[in-house]
Amino acid sequence: MIDAIPQYSHISEQEYYWLEERAEVRHEYLDGEIFDMAGGTPSHSRLIASVTSALGSRLRGQPCYPASSDQRIKIERTGLITYPDAAVVCPPECYDPANSNTLLNPRVVVEVLSPSTEEYDRKIKFSHYCEIDSLTHIILVRQDRVEIVHHHREPGGEWVTDTYGTRASILRLEDLSLEVPLEEIYERLDLPELSK
Repeated sequence: MIDAIPQYSHISEQEYYWLEERAEVRHEYLDGEIFDMAGGTPSHSRLIASVTSALGSRLRGQPCYPASSDQRIKIERTGLITYPDAAVVCPPECYDPANSNTLLNPRVVVEVLSPSTEEYDRKIKFSHYCEIDSLTHIILVRQDRVEIVHHHREPGGEWVTDTYGTRASILRLEDLSLEVPLEEIYERLDLPELSK
């Protein structure tokens, strides 16, 4: 989720980390520029909380764990530093040597789509995320209707996409042995279903 106008340009990654530790709002960083991240709606916030809670309850007692939108992630191959709406982290965790708060190896990232950032999240950010070797799931959650797009990496490295559009649908993360009904994610939100 990124604004089109950079707030600072031509700064180093170290300068970004220094500024970010002191900033009141979060920013993304790419190619020497930092960008304000867009604010969310009540539905956006509720969906982030629901996804994080659903993942957390299913991962309880396992080595992997959910991370909130405060967890900064760096894509080493592309240089993008960002904050997904939620993530799953599995040991051994690997953090950026330049900043111990910046994760390099998430297993799952989740983005709740907003009208102003949907195209960016679906295309540009998605292509960056695909460059993370540890990542096996990219989950895109709509907030205007019941719909989840689940990109998952097959053992051979190919990305496969499944789309779920009913409350009765179940999101499956097979390598983590997780199943999450969309009804749980969209609880308390009166939204149309994509299909019956």
